[in-house]
Amino acid sequence: MRLKYVEAVLSIGFALAFIAWTRLSAPGPLAPNADPSSSGGPFGLDLLLPAPVAYPRSAAGQLAEAFAILTHPLIVLAVTAAWVVYAYISRMRRLSVSLAIAATGIPVQFLIALHLARPTPGATFTDSIAAFAHAYPNAHITAMTLASWVLVTLARAHHRSTMVAAGTVLGYAAVVMTAVSQWYMGLATLSDLIGGFLLGAAFANLALWVGGIDAILTSWVNRRLSRASSEKRAAVIYNPTKFDDLSLLRRRVAAEVRATGWRPTVWLETTPDDPGRSMARRALEAGVDLVMVAGGDGTVRAVSSQLAGTEMPMALIPAGTGNLLARNLSIPLDTDAAIRLALHGHLQPIDMVTCTFDDGEERFVVMAGMGLDAQIMESTDSGLKKVIRSGAYAVAAVQNAVPVPFTATITLDDAPPERRQMVMALMGNVGTITAGMTLFPRAVPTDGMVDLLLANPGKVVDWARLGAQILTGQEMEGFTLTRARKVLIEADRPVPFELDGDTAGSTRTLRAEVQDGALHVVVPR
Repeated sequence: MRLKYVEAVLSIGFALAFIAWTRLSAPGPLAPNADPSSSGGPFGLDLLLPAPVAYPRSAAGQLAEAFAILTHPLIVLAVTAAWVVYAYISRMRRLSVSLAIAATGIPVQFLIALHLARPTPGATFTDSIAAFAHAYPNAHITAMTLASWVLVTLARAHHRSTMVAAGTVLGYAAVVMTAVSQWYMGLATLSDLIGGFLLGAAFANLALWVGGIDAILTSWVNRRLSRASSEKRAAVIYNPTKFDDLSLLRRRVAAEVRATGWRPTVWLETTPDDPGRSMARRALEAGVDLVMVAGGDGTVRAVSSQLAGTEMPMALIPAGTGNLLARNLSIPLDTDAAIRLALHGHLQPIDMVTCTFDDGEERFVVMAGMGLDAQIMESTDSGLKKVIRSGAYAVAAVQNAVPVPFTATITLDDAPPERRQMVMALMGNVGTITAGMTLFPRAVPTDGMVDLLLANPGKVVDWARLGAQILTGQEMEGFTLTRARKVLIEADRPVPFELDGDTAGSTRTLRAEVQDGALHVVVPR
């Protein structure tokens, strides 16, 4: 848990460290020589790493000078001042105050340097516009430390781990490159650079302390808050086991919802006993305008089965292992992109398939099957799925490499029934399965048809053909691949079956019928 006053402690700590370092670096009783440039700095650091002799007209010298001009404290001050104005106009008052305090660190550095009057250790670049007359504390390092602190703070406000990591690396890299540039040009010694960093860090943490880090991050989240109010409201049905940080998901959704001007979101959590059915009914009763489903394929199936036929828009925030419906509808797997799409995408009616079996009736939106595929799903270790994700299905497939065939009668629409032997009967409303492999080349969820694959590979070559069909997306000889509006499978014995990757027990009869355009899903335009 973050300490409440951590910025205050850091600010005071860096300030005291700067004062102590200045006492050691500046001329005085602790520095043996009157000329600080020849004293070697505290503990002889400057003697251990003396500045090299760099020539302005060399390629390295020109590159260092160009970088020093780009990171000039006056440029950093101007950019920070512009951010102060932008934050104030955008109603981010705490952020504007924090940036203003950070900006004052630059003129304070100038006054301290003017008072101490420590000359630069070299004379080669002293006529450069990037050079300052006084070396301690180093102006460039102070300014870039302040700038990097601001960059990392704004990256944290986005609540995205990749952006925080990128902002942190970029900020630290900029400080290090600035230090190398100043040292290489002979404009600062190591003790000058350390003093500049300590002063910049003290002001950066002071800015965050006074502004209030939590208030700053919250104001940044609300920066795109729509000025036009809306009565629309969304519900999020989420599976808590699919998210390591639920508070992060809530902040992400809240940011996009506020930016769109919608009312606060209704949050509905699934349970092990109910993967989303009653939550979907509660969302309908609440009269929301959109249902977001944050979870895996099982959560999507449970919610969509209740929304089918209601014309309630459903949006997907993929968080499972397969995310098959999202992949087939080109919905982004990135959480932030999926949330933005949910609020600004295009509505597409898609088909659902109603399955009737021995013990009841269910709907599926992706795939269903009897035989081998159900055995693989049942054998897949849930713990292994968290580690190697879709690779866990491959492990389960190896465990079921010698399946026992069963005999079934297949009836398609009004055609005469056919009796077949098989190890798997798989039906698909979409074509692509895990890892982007195409199992049904012609399947689309808007054609009013369900595709059917009957497989009975008895030899190694048959398994190779099945693998080739999956990998290439082309129909291979030896496998029945057909489609119909209604499918009836009557087996000679109870056979395991699955719906959208969830095992559903065993059945001798499985009847499937397509419901045209029963579900309205938000998809990319």
